[in-house]
Amino acid sequence: MTGILRSEWVKLRSVRSTYVILTIVPAILGLVALMTMTVVNFWDATPARRDTVILSPLTGFTSWLAGVGLAILGVLAITSEHSSGLIRTSFTAVPQRTKVLAGKALVLAAVAFSVGQIVEFGSFFLSRAMIGDRIVVGHTSTLAEEAPRMLAAGSIAVVYAMLGLGLGTLLRSTAGAISALVAYWYVAPLVTQKLPGEWASWTTSVMLTHLPEQLAGSGKFGMGPELVLSQAGAAVAIVLYVTLALGSAAIVLRRRDA
Repeated sequence: MTGILRSEWVKLRSVRSTYVILTIVPAILGLVALMTMTVVNFWDATPARRDTVILSPLTGFTSWLAGVGLAILGVLAITSEHSSGLIRTSFTAVPQRTKVLAGKALVLAAVAFSVGQIVEFGSFFLSRAMIGDRIVVGHTSTLAEEAPRMLAAGSIAVVYAMLGLGLGTLLRSTAGAISALVAYWYVAPLVTQKLPGEWASWTTSVMLTHLPEQLAGSGKFGMGPELVLSQAGAAVAIVLYVTLALGSAAIVLRRRDA
């Protein structure tokens, strides 16, 4: 297995698209810096209105942006091999196809987890450094208080990457898999929030975007439906996402020609 992991790591870092996608890290940090600078400048310029200046931690927003990029990286990790024909070489070298998939999943998971945590904790420390000793409403909690939310939000990037890898394996098409992801990100939330009664709460609660908050123990979500999953329920939902994505991909990979 060590050789497979080394091979998948070499393949991932030798593809130009990997580095293009990873530029999402400085892009997100730059966006956070810009938003924080805007709030700080307004706070400094309007002493009489400082109580109305609010800057909430951007945990959910940064997690979603990082997840989008890492899901696309998961798609490209398998579809690029199909499009180039390299997948046949991989399966010739390692006939147990599920081992190849497992190797890709483990390497992707390590990259996604690292990127997710860098984005979350980097955004927090960057904002706090720019805010300094100012008391900005919504951004006064301590690192210990925010750490569970940031750890959960950063970890969900792994699930996004596995979802992309699973869809890429099933569809073998970069455009098709990314289109499916876009439908999940943009269309599904619009539908779930319009469902009647508790259906809206339950379907919204199991969306990947909202699982980190529930995993960290919060049931709040802006003006949308109430989130209803417990921390254990959110953890089970995350496990089911990964199991469904990689399990279905493994079954198809074993039964279909390369």
